[in-house]
Amino acid sequence: MIHRNLMASVATIAVFAFGGPVLAQDIGFTAELAYPESFTFSAKQDAFLLGSVTQGVVAKVDMAGTYTPFIIDDRLVSTVGLLVDDANNTLWVTNSDPGVGTRTAAPTQGTLAAIATYNATTGEPQAYFDLGALSEGTHFANDIVLDAAGNAYVTDSFAPLIYKIDADGQASIFAQSPLFFTEQGFNLNGIAVHADGYLLVGKYNSGELFRVSIADPTNIQSVELPEALIGADGIHLVDGEHLLVVQNLGVDRAVELTSTDGWQTATISRTKASENSMPTAAAVVGDDIYVLNSRLDTLFDPKAEKVSDYLLQEF
Repeated sequence: MIHRNLMASVATIAVFAFGGPVLAQDIGFTAELAYPESFTFSAKQDAFLLGSVTQGVVAKVDMAGTYTPFIIDDRLVSTVGLLVDDANNTLWVTNSDPGVGTRTAAPTQGTLAAIATYNATTGEPQAYFDLGALSEGTHFANDIVLDAAGNAYVTDSFAPLIYKIDADGQASIFAQSPLFFTEQGFNLNGIAVHADGYLLVGKYNSGELFRVSIADPTNIQSVELPEALIGADGIHLVDGEHLLVVQNLGVDRAVELTSTDGWQTATISRTKASENSMPTAAAVVGDDIYVLNSRLDTLFDPKAEKVSDYLLQEF
């Protein structure tokens, strides 16, 4: 892969010599105690869509960093994973309750795991899926991905589960394994789909990466990594051989993994430290990648000063 620092050098020369395109820049924005954990980019709208752990809203941020509330839905407690499907004009949102939202309530705290879909341009509600009702115990719907056939796959961080919502709107437990659960707290987190018919799923507390067959979800393999990617949060498949993993838990960096053997093994090809604390997710904008610096550590630390300034950092 041509690394982006080399591409940036070439582009810089082009700007000075020919007045070419402006290089991507970090995008800062202000949102009063919103604490967005995830985001997605709509090429159709030329804007990012972000969630909020505290307020349970969906907002838009344009390329100039202007933050605008977009969807306010009383069913949403903490909006965690977001995915926009521009082709079908649909926005997918995972809804959970980690206990820090303005709508947090005893019946939902630590058990809510749901998916809501909306018209991506108007915000009109479409469908709602209560995934936590599919099994007993604690639940936390975290990240979501779509395959080419329109099936959605969702990780549950509190239960050893991956859910599936098929193209006909039927929700089910897709994969379940002891490999997915180490201890109470956040286990499965980021998820990506590979065109060759499998999911790549990160495990937050242990730093593992799994390869899960879509045709046979009992076929779960550990990807051999050069080191445990502790705090692996959002992941994004750049292409078939390159995966971006966003790490926090004090590591606070983005890592580009490369695999040339169908994700049996992977190597680290590039890293970049986070400018602010607790990066959580990544999104692609054309040829550029942005990483959300969520600063969620300040929310969960009772002694920390709460913040309202966040950053989309160019990777």
